[in-house]
Amino acid sequence: MTKELIILDDDLRWLEARIKELEININDLGPDFYDALNQSSETWHDNAPFDALRDKQSVLFAELTQLRKLRLQRSLQKPSPTRDTANIGATVILDQHIIFIAGDWTYRSGKKYGDALVVSAASPIALAVIGKKVGETTDFGTIKAVQW
Repeated sequence: MTKELIILDDDLRWLEARIKELEININDLGPDFYDALNQSSETWHDNAPFDALRDKQSVLFAELTQLRKLRLQRSLQKPSPTRDTANIGATVILDQHIIFIAGDWTYRSGKKYGDALVVSAASPIALAVIGKKVGETTDFGTIKAVQW
């Protein structure tokens, strides 16, 4: 069985919207395929517009398949906030860094969320701080505060 993934609500909303967008984009390729298949060419295998459309469809479908897989793997339970303990969904203030710990998967990884840098729960910095309390030291510094 595959591991269940914790995906925060904001990330799940983005995931659902992106899946719908990809489905629409793939369906919208239908008329373009019709046009590409009905263009005259010297030989049946010499149809660059069709090849380009097929490649575009393949890329869109690969992303769609991956996002659907993520949606199926998501856990319905999220960790509960614990006072002064770093966990998924918390903003953690370290000596030199402010990080927001997203779930196991996030589209926001590496981006700013307020003053915090978004990291996935599987990142080295998140793994170092999850479960630690304010005042404990990690390889990335001492935890100064945990905000929910």
